[in-house]
Amino acid sequence: MEDPGALRDARQGESIEERPPAGTRWMAVLRWALLCVLVAFAAGSVLWFFQVGPFEAVHRTPEVSYRCPMHPEIVQDRPGSCPICGMDLVPFQGAALNYTCPMHPEVVQDHPGRCPICGMDLVPVSPEPQHPSAAQQPARSLLPGRSEVHLDSRRLQMIGVRTARVERRMLSGEIRTVAVVTADESRLSMVHARLPGWIERLLVSRVGEYVRKGQVVARLHSLELVAAQEDFLAALRNLQALAGTAGGAGEPILEAARSRLRLWGMSDREIDLLAATREVRQSVEILSPASGHVLSLGVVEGHRVEPGTTLMTIADLAQVWVVLDLYEFDIGRVRTGNSVEIELAGLPGETFRSVVDYVYPLMDARTRTTKARAVLTNTGGRIRPGMYGRARIAVEPRDALVAPFDALIDTGAEQYVFVATGPGHFVPVRVQTGLRTPEEVEILSGLTEGQEVVTSGNFLLDSESRMLGSAAMTRSEEVPAAGAEPGVGPGVHGAH
Repeated sequence: MEDPGALRDARQGESIEERPPAGTRWMAVLRWALLCVLVAFAAGSVLWFFQVGPFEAVHRTPEVSYRCPMHPEIVQDRPGSCPICGMDLVPFQGAALNYTCPMHPEVVQDHPGRCPICGMDLVPVSPEPQHPSAAQQPARSLLPGRSEVHLDSRRLQMIGVRTARVERRMLSGEIRTVAVVTADESRLSMVHARLPGWIERLLVSRVGEYVRKGQVVARLHSLELVAAQEDFLAALRNLQALAGTAGGAGEPILEAARSRLRLWGMSDREIDLLAATREVRQSVEILSPASGHVLSLGVVEGHRVEPGTTLMTIADLAQVWVVLDLYEFDIGRVRTGNSVEIELAGLPGETFRSVVDYVYPLMDARTRTTKARAVLTNTGGRIRPGMYGRARIAVEPRDALVAPFDALIDTGAEQYVFVATGPGHFVPVRVQTGLRTPEEVEILSGLTEGQEVVTSGNFLLDSESRMLGSAAMTRSEEVPAAGAEPGVGPGVHGAH
């Protein structure tokens, strides 16, 4: 009989020889795992390529995109910063875009193109930012076609938005303006020729030369004057020939001839000399009617003149005018009698005091200014026509509600400001203005004391407000909100 123990050992030895090594089994498992992974990757690639199954949603356009408020053409599907200006991109719903003209925001359409007014390329409209604090309420505006603007702290800093408080206080009691010295028109004299002829001698031939009253300024040769002297001498001879006869009929004729010579510029001294010497003079002396400086010359020696020709203009500069420019918004504050202090650039360190003598009734349509006048005594002739300077006109101060002048946006058709209603929230508000100065403007209606208005960066806010308002109006016309009146959408309200 076979030994049972030996038989059992033999069977165990055979099973050990038939079982594969452990390393070989693990290699087989690894090969099957790699094969499964490759099969799964291939199946996933096929599904990804054909966009079916679980990968269909991955290729779908996200509902929310991000856009730069100042550069609407910058759009991406994730948060970030604008590569142009560095502002934070704001989210918006990935709906159909509207396009508008940067120069004419009222032109809005749902496809790219050109503006029918100016021909510029239309740009995508930047929709209203999705702010959690304003998500439940539509943006406000007190102007049609514009919307409230929301900015975060970073954008406020980058744009440089600054605000100032509306205050009630006394408007300045002083108006500063420019001053120009001119000759006193009431002290001007013109020298004219009284009869036709030629300038034989021009004794005053320089502009600015000083002349005295009665001084000979020119000699005029005239054939008519020669004929008039001959008539005078003939009348004189006739009177002497008829001296022994009764009636004295020659005296009226002689007096008429003398009067004719006076009218043509001869003095009584010259006429008496003519009667005594019986010599006809070929020229007549032209005398200055007043003392002063020559402002202008109209002739030279040898010039042919006719009756009425202006030979020269003479100005008495013992007193001069100072003409002040008044802007349109200052006209109502200046009255005759207001005191004026004048400083001239040609006389530094000196201040001349006077009063407003006259306010001109006409306005220059080109410069939108009118003129006022003050009178100065020109002691020593130091103040010269044409001098330029500055003037301060004392006016009555008035209590008013004022805002910085830089806060006002004036389009000509309307005037408005941006009011800060909260951190980063700005609302356009129409205002009515009164008096203005280069630093401040009087507010008659639209604002209250203590409100904050934007004084820097308001034009950038205005552009954003126009674009948001145009987009809101377009959306409201296409899809009216439930319960809302047609044509009124979020972000646009009528003027209050």
